[in-house]
Amino acid sequence: MALTLMDLPPLTPRELRPMLGRPVNVQTVEQTLEGTLLSCVQRSVWVVVDDTDVVVRLDEVVSVRPA
Repeated sequence: MALTLMDLPPLTPRELRPMLGRPVNVQTVEQTLEGTLLSCVQRSVWVVVDDTDVVVRLDEVVSVRPA
């Protein structure tokens, strides 16, 4: 039986703050982003992928890992 997003504990900004300014892989429900984590707030994360700013709702993020 596969895990769903509902089975995973939600990520919090506190967990993500140590990775600010570092290269990360962000897995969302729809895609994987590889870039630099610039910000994480209560409802979203901000990642720069190449020269593009991407803001993703935190409840859509499955995982964030160092690149």
